[in-house]
Amino acid sequence: MQTLGAYLFEYLYKEKKIRHAFGLPGDFALPTFRWLEQSQIELITMTHEPSVGFAADSYARIHGLGLACVTYCVGGLNMVNSIACAYAEKSPVIVISGGPSILDRKRDPLLHHKVKTFDTQRRIFEEVTCANTILLDPKTAVAEIMRVVETVQAECRPGYIEIPYDLVDLPIVLPSSMPVTIVSTSDTESLDLFISEITAHINQSKQPVIIADVELQRHGVTDKAIAFAERFSIPLVATLLSKSIIPETHPLYIGVYSGGLSEAACQKYVEDSDCLIMLGTFITDVFLGQYTANLDRKNSIVLTTESAALGLHHYSDIVFSEALDRLSKAAITKRSGFINPNPARELMPLAASEYNDPLGAESFFHILSLHIGQGSTLICDTGDALLGAIGIRTTASKNFLSDAYYLSMGFAVPASIGALAGNKEGRVFAIVGDGAFQMTGMELSTAAKYGMAPIVLILNNDGYGTQRHIIDGQFNVITMWDYTKITDVIQSGFSVKVKTKKQLDDALLQALAANEIAVIEVVIPRDDCSSHLRKMGEQLGKLRNTQKK
Repeated sequence: MQTLGAYLFEYLYKEKKIRHAFGLPGDFALPTFRWLEQSQIELITMTHEPSVGFAADSYARIHGLGLACVTYCVGGLNMVNSIACAYAEKSPVIVISGGPSILDRKRDPLLHHKVKTFDTQRRIFEEVTCANTILLDPKTAVAEIMRVVETVQAECRPGYIEIPYDLVDLPIVLPSSMPVTIVSTSDTESLDLFISEITAHINQSKQPVIIADVELQRHGVTDKAIAFAERFSIPLVATLLSKSIIPETHPLYIGVYSGGLSEAACQKYVEDSDCLIMLGTFITDVFLGQYTANLDRKNSIVLTTESAALGLHHYSDIVFSEALDRLSKAAITKRSGFINPNPARELMPLAASEYNDPLGAESFFHILSLHIGQGSTLICDTGDALLGAIGIRTTASKNFLSDAYYLSMGFAVPASIGALAGNKEGRVFAIVGDGAFQMTGMELSTAAKYGMAPIVLILNNDGYGTQRHIIDGQFNVITMWDYTKITDVIQSGFSVKVKTKKQLDDALLQALAANEIAVIEVVIPRDDCSSHLRKMGEQLGKLRNTQKK
């Protein structure tokens, strides 16, 4: 008879195609980790629980489902922030936590790691997961595991499974009948009316544009949106959160829209549109460019997994994928004569006259663009690492990862571990500020342990540069590190500090030629930043800084 631990990881490997898990062991979870190690899933042990969550999140964005394994409270509660990021941005991560025994829960001792009650950790995770359970009975464990995992996949949000350490070795009882996955269908009348009315609205419009956002990628329907755009010649834009789900060299692709943070041509085209078709769109303050956007709600079509609307008219019981299928077959008039106002531009290599020019944020991203090849993945941390990358064009889908809504510092380096596990083709570039690197940069030791070779670019502008543009003070000052020593500490890879354009160009060539960790410390003047970050800082300053008000 199969044990709970053996069944759990066999189910995740065979039925859900999970090939890697990310974790950090602790005594309550050690029996579970033993079963994980004996399974066909490869365990990648990280150095800190927040990094476990970020790595599992990025793996889920590429692979479709992520797995994070931790111990009770001191591990699980340490990971809440990164799982909150996954929840906010709809990334399907399964959290497995060890826990106190069944007997412990009956006697109620003051057990180490316990906070308030034995249920504290589960109740906290209830706020950042779509389904959760504590497995307390081998007879119902299989059904509970399947319920949580199926919900995670359906909703593309994290789920939580806690396993008492004395239960994982017990034999399970398979249910006589497995749960049947319920497939949702649309209300026919509601869907018919929605398609009819938005078809008429699109046909009456002069300048429709599709805003293709991240739910398309999470639910595996991006191709349907692209097919819809191509069939009727309607241009596309992405958001910071969905950047690269549309190949950014596509002739209908205009760029990344984020209100006043956008490239000017992209912003003008979107805000001049009389028909915004928002597919899977998160209408966040980041999408709205910190409320610098000028969009007409009356001319907006919204279709997500949670809502369907035309202007102020809302439609109930409409299934996202069904509506997309119907859209591609609707009686929409094909457009002609579209001229892309912001096409992909030819990248100009450095001229000899520029070699000794000092680096700035804008020139950094230009030079980086010259080296990002087909299949490469770009992972951006919060701040200029993210906003400065708006204009970079990638050539394939899922080539750009960031926490562009939740905006947690420290995402990029551990996310590169998850990305390298999830996709072994192409190189991974992680762009991270010096402040964010000091939070999670030591995960490079994990990369060294597992023979991974990320290219990490540390933007050293001497502190929390993003926040300086909002409110400056000594709280934005951090201790200066010699970042080039990090590869000495982990005894793997090479590192270099660059200050000029030619030095950066040479360092990137060296990194791409070497199959090892590369750390490039990019020295940026303290007050220099991209135009996108400067705009965001000015806008947030108006909202947060009473002196600027």
